[in-house]
Amino acid sequence: MSITSNSQRINSMDALRALAMFLGVVLHAVMAYTATPFENFYHDPHYSSGAYDVIFFVIHTFRMQLFYLIAGFFFRLLYFRIGEAAFIKHRTQRILIPFVVGLFLILPFTNLPLTAYTVTGGGQHLTGPDISLILHNIVIWRGPVHLWFLYYLTLFYIIGIVLLRLKLPQVPVAIMPALLLMGSFASLLLFDTYYIKYTPGLVPKPNYILYYGIFVYAGWVLHAHKEKYFPLLKRYGAVFTAIGLTVALVIYYNSTAAGILLKLGMTIATVSLVLGFLGIFLRWVNAESYIMRYLSDASYWVYLVHVGLVYMMQAWLGDTRLPGIVKPVLCFIVPVAISLLTYQWFVRYTVIGFYLHGKREKLHTEEHKRVYKVSTSKS
Repeated sequence: MSITSNSQRINSMDALRALAMFLGVVLHAVMAYTATPFENFYHDPHYSSGAYDVIFFVIHTFRMQLFYLIAGFFFRLLYFRIGEAAFIKHRTQRILIPFVVGLFLILPFTNLPLTAYTVTGGGQHLTGPDISLILHNIVIWRGPVHLWFLYYLTLFYIIGIVLLRLKLPQVPVAIMPALLLMGSFASLLLFDTYYIKYTPGLVPKPNYILYYGIFVYAGWVLHAHKEKYFPLLKRYGAVFTAIGLTVALVIYYNSTAAGILLKLGMTIATVSLVLGFLGIFLRWVNAESYIMRYLSDASYWVYLVHVGLVYMMQAWLGDTRLPGIVKPVLCFIVPVAISLLTYQWFVRYTVIGFYLHGKREKLHTEEHKRVYKVSTSKS
């Protein structure tokens, strides 16, 4: 598919968005096995390893920033392809409605495994009062949990449309890389830590909006000038990735350094990894692929429902005699497998799938697959 038209999908960007979603599953799968436990999260009593601290840290360094940059890219692509009114309707269907419905249907399921584990003493008993307490506790408001990204994405769309209506002057394209570095560093100074923590609640936080908004805007500019930036990213993607990984590891093993130095290093690591993965996918994951497109479609559902499944696996495996190293692998594979199966059986061709990614037709022949490629490029 050509990358010269600003109205066409870029297959590598779809694949990269799916990667950001699946990396989120990896991140949550290893949390129970880090050497340093996470507060208010299940931690395996028999197995932990510092390797998972490193994996968590590296993924957390760039994953959401990459996601929001891609969101900015598709924001501009879709906005100018279908117009403002249709864009608002489209994003309401794909983002706002799944967020609101998820608050009532997905979050109770997300809270269920750990709540049940705690109330029943790790499965030692299950009485009538236990069941009542579990049902009560799973609906207690704990914030949007992993659905927060949909809430902030909705805010970015609102802010973006307002700015478009104001017709503010655009940042010169030549200084966009410097703006991404300096803007993300300046906004990171507004945080108490050198890394971005989870943001609970529905009260918008200006520092989060400024920080992630820089990446959304960078994605917008990237789409507007992809003929200029794509060749550079493809050429230097591996270099940026190597720099980002190196700096991230240096920060991790020197986390007692001065705060401002850590934030500067984190900025370099984050921007380098974001640009690096962009370049790698643009260069090597750019062909039309039915499987990749399917995973891209499915990744949204997988991310929405995986957290409760991951928690369930972590609690269930906690007292087993399985080798410790097998546990985080199963905590990734099993939830993904269940999520993909439920996606195929209950989501892809149903009203749920319509709201998540638009209508999909069942395919039976290679000709149908070719039709699928054409139809989904317009969705």
